[in-house]
Amino acid sequence: MNKLRILDGRPLLLCCATLLLAIAVTWGVFEAMPHLEDEHVYLFQAKIFASGRATVDVPSSPDSFFVPYVINTQSKRFGKGFPGYPLILSLGVLVGQPWLVNAIAAALTLAGVYLLGRDVFDHNTGLLAAALGAVSPLFILLSGSLMSHPTTLAALTFFAWTFMRARRLPASHPVTFALIAGGLLGWSAITRPLTAIAIGTPFAILALTDLIRYRGKVVSRYLGMTIAFVVILSILPLFNFIAAGSPFANTYRMWWSYDSIGFGPQFGSVGDGHWYEDVRLNTQIALKEFGTLFLGWPVLAGWQLAWIPVLLGLVWRPYTKRDWGLMVPPVLLAMAHTTYWAASTARYYSEGMPFLWILAARGLIKFGATTWTRRLVKLALPIVITWSILSVINPKFEQDRGLYGITRHDANAVAAAGLHNALVFVHGDYWTMYANLSWLNQPILKNNSVILAEDRGPAENSRVIADYPGRPVYYYNRELDSPLFVYAPSLPEP
Repeated sequence: MNKLRILDGRPLLLCCATLLLAIAVTWGVFEAMPHLEDEHVYLFQAKIFASGRATVDVPSSPDSFFVPYVINTQSKRFGKGFPGYPLILSLGVLVGQPWLVNAIAAALTLAGVYLLGRDVFDHNTGLLAAALGAVSPLFILLSGSLMSHPTTLAALTFFAWTFMRARRLPASHPVTFALIAGGLLGWSAITRPLTAIAIGTPFAILALTDLIRYRGKVVSRYLGMTIAFVVILSILPLFNFIAAGSPFANTYRMWWSYDSIGFGPQFGSVGDGHWYEDVRLNTQIALKEFGTLFLGWPVLAGWQLAWIPVLLGLVWRPYTKRDWGLMVPPVLLAMAHTTYWAASTARYYSEGMPFLWILAARGLIKFGATTWTRRLVKLALPIVITWSILSVINPKFEQDRGLYGITRHDANAVAAAGLHNALVFVHGDYWTMYANLSWLNQPILKNNSVILAEDRGPAENSRVIADYPGRPVYYYNRELDSPLFVYAPSLPEP
């Protein structure tokens, strides 16, 4: 039986290198700040959780403090998303470094990939799979973001490993592993539920198979797994009840009434709804992007070379049911996302990457079993990895740097002014211009030393000023040579 140790040798070195790379991407590409709408709402809700609350009061002028996907009811303000990731992100908020959460998750993901690959096959398979993941463009970029995918990746990878440990006969500490597996799947379900269902389904089938085959020998394990899953899952209806007044509330539909899974005219924001043609087009686009990014290998004459080692893992002898079993979670994940109307992107499939990395490693090792094929693999891997770095990773870095025009420039300018107990109105024609600074606000606005509000004209601004009396008022217009100023009649109104 494999030992549980990972804190030795090459796996540890790879995890440490991944942590450093994720930190470098966080600061070098994304400047450790939110860009996408989802990132803004995740950070907002994480700050609420860090304050010890589930919601905050709605300001009297909520439009002046717009945050994407933040819902304002008559009395409560909260993010529309699921609570799992903001709960974890709140730990980073508490130490003042929310970006650190995903960087650590990246290192943990590769630790889980190594352990899963090692236990299902062998040490070399696990190590090579983790190495393939470490240079995956999609994985690297997500690890530097504030999106929910990196933590879900880590949770589901360790869920798969602990599940496999729990089902062994005989096994060491099977109930412990079962409890951990159930808890991790439950947390994934309150973070990205559609993803958790897709990845968890084949494992649920394995569990039922074990219960039929072994009966009493495994009941305690799967009972414990189920209890842990349900306990963590209960956080979702509890949050819904506190925030929206019902444990069955769909907070996504509180923002957009059409935002849910399903088919028909009532789903989706464009056209006549969500139908087969939308599924076909979305899946085609997402798979094309995913095939380029999950390993970063070249595309030659329309053929994505990244799928070659995956196919080798499936069909190159010796092959087993375990090889084909690795393909099931990513396939189910892709199928699950056909039920969602939004245009699919590669990141929706990202939680299936660990299984594909292991399968690709398996294919390369099986193919390289002879002397000449081993030499071919050793020659080809440095070439395709270099291609990935130069032709995929580096261009993606340049493309995503300053995404949506959001950078730290404005935050640095306001910080350099040394303001205290101030109110700053931020001029902008689109939400991204205010978002350059709005992410610095605490959800409980009165707790901010500097309150950053969107400039919505004299009438709206005067109401905000009345809500926070005694603060010196400033205006910020990034399009001016001196963007931060005190408004006076002699100056042009921003």
